[in-house]
Amino acid sequence: MIFVVAFVAFVVSFCPPALAQDASPKVTGTLSNVTRIESWSYFQPKVDPLALTLDPLADPTYFYLGDRSELGVRVEGTRFDLSGAFNYVRLENLPTTAIGPGGLGAGAFYFAAVGVRYSYQLYLSELTLRAKTRDQRMSATLGRMRYTSGGEYASAFPALETLKRERLHSRLIGGFEWSLYERRFDGLRVDVDRPAWHVTSSAFVATQGGYDESANLSMPKVQVAGATFTRKSSSPTEWQAFAHVYRDRRASAAVVDNTQSIDRPVDVTVAAVGGSHARVAATRAGELDTVVWAAGEFGDWYGQPHRAASLAAEAGHRWTRAPWRPWIRAGYLFASGDGDPLDDRHGTFFQMLPSSRKYALSAVYAQMNLRDAFVQALVEPGRVKARLDLHRVSLASGSDLWYQGSGATASTGRFFGFSGRAARGASSLGTVLEGTVEIPIRKYWSVNGYAGTMWAGDVVKGIFADSRLTVWGIDNVIRF
Repeated sequence: MIFVVAFVAFVVSFCPPALAQDASPKVTGTLSNVTRIESWSYFQPKVDPLALTLDPLADPTYFYLGDRSELGVRVEGTRFDLSGAFNYVRLENLPTTAIGPGGLGAGAFYFAAVGVRYSYQLYLSELTLRAKTRDQRMSATLGRMRYTSGGEYASAFPALETLKRERLHSRLIGGFEWSLYERRFDGLRVDVDRPAWHVTSSAFVATQGGYDESANLSMPKVQVAGATFTRKSSSPTEWQAFAHVYRDRRASAAVVDNTQSIDRPVDVTVAAVGGSHARVAATRAGELDTVVWAAGEFGDWYGQPHRAASLAAEAGHRWTRAPWRPWIRAGYLFASGDGDPLDDRHGTFFQMLPSSRKYALSAVYAQMNLRDAFVQALVEPGRVKARLDLHRVSLASGSDLWYQGSGATASTGRFFGFSGRAARGASSLGTVLEGTVEIPIRKYWSVNGYAGTMWAGDVVKGIFADSRLTVWGIDNVIRF
């Protein structure tokens, strides 16, 4: 919050004369509201044989309501841009008995953050000053902003940008957009753009948010820095090399790994180095797309050497001339796990601060210690957009944990940001069938739905009493 106050003072003193030098700056206002109802029927916890009751440990069936409003303004000039936004979030009917073992769906994590059945907050979600050259070839952005790994540069090809947005963005660092409180980043970003390439460097501290209502506050002990080099092309093709560093020294007493060690303050420093390739090629019937993403990690995990890796490879075809423009895709993800909890090495791939729901709509698992083989179908009947995914998921190592989450959400407390359940030697996590639909009602109004189910594998059956999870949600979206 100190950063925000200092920056506001800087904007007030500097921006009016700076923006006054711009001829006829463009002023844009934004207003949006998302109202959500979400229903969970998580796997049923087993009855504790040592307890004094035959009732389950927790109740996995519930629904909750949420609403997020945003009011923003953006001023664009030839040399300076200034933008800001406020959000108001309210949640009701949060479940009080949906924890154990672990959080049983998103509602459980919202409740764990506040300890009561409701949550609300008015907070500053954006405040940035962007200085740029007149030719737009260099810029520096300071303040509270969005940041998406893989999305540092936007090409002129809509099909390529759709592919990147759906299958490359936020694998390591993202805005946690599907949560009502979301996530932002306080810091500095510098971009250099040339005809053949684009370079971005950044240094941030993450804000609280996600499930935590204190979203005005930043987390000074959660620091991320990165650099990306994007090679452009005259065709819908893009290569990127990246390096991101995550450093976490929160006082939160939490250890989420397979060592079964006692909780202690977070002590994690991890660097991820890798690259990605995305391409859309024209065919007789439409467009063929390919995506490859890979990262290797090294660093320190609570005093242990950290070595891990992840790889994703995908391909698809869209029939652009056919009715409903069907798009069929398939792919495979591997994210390493830790095979031996007793050795002096941590081998679980660490996702840092991702937007997990982009790649697992149910958000029941994270891309850590995971093998995920999937097929996907997307159609566009008229202005409606629909997506259906089928995943077969298993753990890379049965000696590690089944992880879920989207990274750090608070500076204090006992929630690390990811949670995990012991696999006890099993590896099959389950089969997931899930889909979304976006229905535009008017120019500024749409209704979006999600539904998913998961059939349990051996990992889940060893922890829970039943073998099926279901979840659905509806968002009413108004955006001006």
